[in-house]
Amino acid sequence: QSKDDELSIQLLSSELLDDFRGAFGCQSVSEMMRFYMEEVLPSAMRTSTDHQKSMGDLGNLLLSLKMTMKRCHRFFTCEKRSKAIKHIKETFDKMNENGIYKAMGEFDIFINYIEEYLMMKMKK
Repeated sequence: QSKDDELSIQLLSSELLDDFRGAFGCQSVSEMMRFYMEEVLPSAMRTSTDHQKSMGDLGNLLLSLKMTMKRCHRFFTCEKRSKAIKHIKETFDKMNENGIYKAMGEFDIFINYIEEYLMMKMKK
């Protein structure tokens, strides 16, 4: 987070939260989990050897959460691609190494959005 110098760029905007809240929120949450587990965390581990254990722990926690959510079908019931996530991935790729810092710096926002999605689903 301390190396995130790109303050004018935000990866995780309210558009992503709107996707999570929408009819296809299940797919958006799943796709974002996959993005962090397959792209962000591995890139961060290659970039910073000091934080490899922490990154691995975050990846394992996300994987565990995803498995728990898949067991409960009401959380994942659809298949549709998200424009917001496409934009996030494109921005992440364009930023190169700074994209890693940006995505990790916004990890707390991502977790908050997942929490909001789960709370919304539990109320139904």
